[in-house]
Amino acid sequence: MDAVEQLELFPSATDKDAEATIKLLREDYPQWKASKSVFEAMRVLTPEQKGKYDAYNEKISVVDMAIRTIKDDEARRIIEHRFIKGGKWKHTVINFRSVMSERTVDRRITEGIRCVANTLKDCGII
Repeated sequence: MDAVEQLELFPSATDKDAEATIKLLREDYPQWKASKSVFEAMRVLTPEQKGKYDAYNEKISVVDMAIRTIKDDEARRIIEHRFIKGGKWKHTVINFRSVMSERTVDRRITEGIRCVANTLKDCGII
């Protein structure tokens, strides 16, 4: 009997995609936001600077939207605390310790990252 392989219309994020998402949230996203702020502070932008500003703005919007697609409110709040607000893992666990265990925080981070990675993959960011 032949093995039938089911093809996904929108392939799910892989572990490599999840790692790329974590890197993006830790390194790229804060840099995009900082660069965008610099451009906003400038009075006049060259066409090249305006292009970069627009690109950063678009990427930031896509990442923000991807985070909003996390259906689990707790997972979304954990991702926002850990990556968007720049909280360290330890502080994230302490912040949510009153409502869940450390292992649950880790599971919610994993779920949230997977959801964000799927959206970013669909949008061509990763």
